[in-house]
Amino acid sequence: MSRTLLAANILALILTSAAAQAADRPTAESLPVPPGGTREQVALGDRIFHGEAAGGKCGQCHGWDAKGTATGNDLTTGMWIWGDGSVRAIKATIAHNMEMAPGMDGPLTAADVDAVTAYVWALGHQKK
Repeated sequence: MSRTLLAANILALILTSAAAQAADRPTAESLPVPPGGTREQVALGDRIFHGEAAGGKCGQCHGWDAKGTATGNDLTTGMWIWGDGSVRAIKATIAHNMEMAPGMDGPLTAADVDAVTAYVWALGHQKK
C-alpha cells in the first residue's frame, strides 16, 4: 500500500470516529439550563467534560457520550448514584472525586467545576 493511500485511510478512520462521537454528543444548546446556572456554563462545561478546555478529563471515565464506562457511571439517565441529582449534590460529588483522586479530573478551577456541574446536571435532566 502506498504512503498516500495509507495516509488517506488513516485520515478517513479519524474523521469517521470524530463524526460518530459528535453524533452521540448532544449540543450544549439543546440541553436544559440548571437552576441558578447559565447557558454559557453548560457550554463551557461541555467543552471541559470533553477535554477541549481547562484540561478536563471527565469523558475519559464517563465516556464521550457520558453514557458511562467500566470506570465512570452513566450521567445521562437521570438516575444518580451519589446524590439526588441537584446542582448541589452533583457539585459535591465532583469535589469529592477531585479530593479522592487529585489530578484525575484535570486542573479545574472553582469556575470550571461550576461549569462541569451545570453540564452534568443538564445531561441528567434532558428531555428524552
